[in-house]
Amino acid sequence: GKHARALEYYYQALERNPLMPQALNNIAVIYHYQGEQALEQGDTQLSKNFFAKAREYWKQAIRLSPLSYNEAYNWVSLTENENLLN
Repeated sequence: GKHARALEYYYQALERNPLMPQALNNIAVIYHYQGEQALEQGDTQLSKNFFAKAREYWKQAIRLSPLSYNEAYNWVSLTENENLLN
């Protein structure tokens, strides 16, 4: 649906400009949302997969723009420290 279409557009944007932290962040937000939805439905493995994708995209966004994504940085740090995604 809408998330798949949005992801497609963000991936296209990254093909044109791979150094666009906004697109990376928005992809991460979608994957995080999907992870939350999977968790609510009781599918922990799927949620872990989505959260792992979110974490990787947020890491890329943070590398490109370290001061712009404080909440994402905190979430990435928390999930890495607690090994929630393994």
